[in-house]
Amino acid sequence: GGIVYGPKAAFNISARQGWVLDNESGVDQGLPCVLYPKGSSWSDAKTVMYAKIAGIQFEDVNGFVTMAIKEMQKTHGKPKEKIASGKTKDGHDYFINEYPATKNYSQWERVAYIQLPRAVAYIVLSSRDEANYHKGAPALREVLKTLVYLEPKDGSKPR
Repeated sequence: GGIVYGPKAAFNISARQGWVLDNESGVDQGLPCVLYPKGSSWSDAKTVMYAKIAGIQFEDVNGFVTMAIKEMQKTHGKPKEKIASGKTKDGHDYFINEYPATKNYSQWERVAYIQLPRAVAYIVLSSRDEANYHKGAPALREVLKTLVYLEPKDGSKPR
């Protein structure tokens, strides 16, 4: 498992069986927690995941998603919204949007958006092609089943 820290929240997730959780390989890209199938690496895996917490200006998941869709629409086109929803291990609501590949963006992606107290977390699953996307998609739901919100401690410095 690994802890993802943000400016106002943190959460713990675990890799599903057959996957690796890596807190080092994505750091140079601003990604403190990346996951990929065992036997591959962050740089060569056909399907990867990464987990983050949205910036401090976002406390509401719907506001963050509206901004994200607007930002990504240029390259991603319009997503399929709320293709799945559920609750994390500790009962926080999430939903998943799907961003199919387009002529301008070759990656197939789905993003889980999680409403935390005063913060928004998100986990992105990204695949190089449609076949690997469909094969890897269940891994995102499995990771969401492990997510546990961590209460900020007074005096601690989120990273």
